[in-house]
Amino acid sequence: MPIKPFKDLSLVDDFIFGEIMRKPENIKPFLEALLEKEIAQVVVIDKQKDLKDEYDAHGIRLDVYLEDEHRTKYDVEVQARLHPKLEKRIRYYQSGIDRHSLETESEYEELNDSYVIFICANDYFGAGLAVYERESHIKGAPEIPYEDGSHAFILNADFKKENANKDVLDFLRYIRAGSKGESFDVSQSSYLKKIDTAVKEIKRNSGREMEYMTLAMKMHDERWAGREEGRAEGLEEGMEKGAHGAQIRMAQKLLARNMSPEEIADICGLDLLEVKKLEKDV
Repeated sequence: MPIKPFKDLSLVDDFIFGEIMRKPENIKPFLEALLEKEIAQVVVIDKQKDLKDEYDAHGIRLDVYLEDEHRTKYDVEVQARLHPKLEKRIRYYQSGIDRHSLETESEYEELNDSYVIFICANDYFGAGLAVYERESHIKGAPEIPYEDGSHAFILNADFKKENANKDVLDFLRYIRAGSKGESFDVSQSSYLKKIDTAVKEIKRNSGREMEYMTLAMKMHDERWAGREEGRAEGLEEGMEKGAHGAQIRMAQKLLARNMSPEEIADICGLDLLEVKKLEKDV
């Protein structure tokens, strides 16, 4: 996939989103509008926070991570394109946040609430809702809530049903316009006007463009190395155990890395329909 030109970036892109939303004055109004609660103070905030365990496991890099005055944790992610198994990704992110919270906690009862929020340019569930909120309750007794303190939201900028307040809907409309390269009138919202100004300021900064290109090239090189590694492993396994079986195993590995079925089909030499069938079992 070619590197997106710096001039075409918008809030839906990781680089811009992280730079803008890591600032308390920008992320706080968004969270308050979405969760419909007041946050008195943002105590800790990190952009691209890494959560890694000491043992050899898949690490987590969070787009924007913050804590409020009650030590409630918030992870806010942006997705320019859809990724498979988003529910399992949320589960993994939430477990990572909890494990690292326990480093300074003595009892499970002291785990603070946590929110994982994905802002998507497209409709992950396909039901047209602007906001999908996970709700947990006891099977057979929905009046009994299952309250473990974890919360998950998947936002859809391509919504058809307005099941959120005006501030959230306008924010999603702004995301949608940016993802499509369209203009958006921010004059009616002081918050979006401030966000849009900040986006334009970054894009006018040639130094930030150099930083973006450096990061983008690094990610591109890492992705290329992964593709080459996949081809090499697939070839080696194919020679030893049979080509098709090796292709299947490599496709399963790459699906676990959240690669798209189209890329995997190209790397592994498999039919796209076969890869999509494997995706359902991951």
